[in-house]
Amino acid sequence: MDSNAPVPVDQQLAPPQYNELISNPLEKITLDVGGHKFTTTINSLTTRSFLFKLLLQGDWRSSLQEDQSIFIDSDPEAFRHILQYLRRGVFPLIYDQKKGHNYKLYADILAEAKHFGIPKLECWLTDQLYLRCITSSTVWSSAYKNDRIQTGFQTTSIWGSDVTSTQLVQQDVNTVKTPVCPHLAEDRSPCPRRSCYLSLGTMQDNVEKYRWAEVGRSIRFIQGWCSDSGKEFMEHWGRVSRVAPPPKPESQLTVQTKQ
Repeated sequence: MDSNAPVPVDQQLAPPQYNELISNPLEKITLDVGGHKFTTTINSLTTRSFLFKLLLQGDWRSSLQEDQSIFIDSDPEAFRHILQYLRRGVFPLIYDQKKGHNYKLYADILAEAKHFGIPKLECWLTDQLYLRCITSSTVWSSAYKNDRIQTGFQTTSIWGSDVTSTQLVQQDVNTVKTPVCPHLAEDRSPCPRRSCYLSLGTMQDNVEKYRWAEVGRSIRFIQGWCSDSGKEFMEHWGRVSRVAPPPKPESQLTVQTKQ
């Protein structure tokens, strides 16, 4: 093994004074984030966050408030997504089919990811990898609709649940000469009058015949980009070089101590 090879940022060790083992990683802990209470375990907080790892390896119980919670100066809405990621490593994909991605919330979460020292989440947001989690493509039905589409027409195509926003699209137009009865010119129906059949050659008209196709928008989720253990994300993470020292807890975390 090459001793000079760079060490991935998530595998770097904190300074020696912070490398003591946590006595009870499964111990419950309550965080007071802007007046909102979040209960989790020490292990969930420390596995992916440098800052929580440093905070909870010291005498963190001295920072407990009267209700036995630790005050964290952070935005509750953004922190909710931070905690969900810390628990299972699933990235906060915030997407709506009509509105698209919530870029404002992504920016808020990115600021908190930097604050708490969460390198993989920071990478996922900074490199906009959430755009790779969802792909959109246009799909066409195999059934074509001939002639004019009438009001109330119902299509017969069967789509998967991943297809949304289907609509009929005019694929091509074919203009032909068609005998038109002057008595029934609007709908071009055959006329029973004998006189019409005697002069068909003088009553031709241009008729446009339409060909229709049903088109849908297919949405597909790429699971490999949605978590920090996904194949696609791990390949990307292996290509990027982000070597940064662990954050300093005293300058990046506001903890309210007992009076």
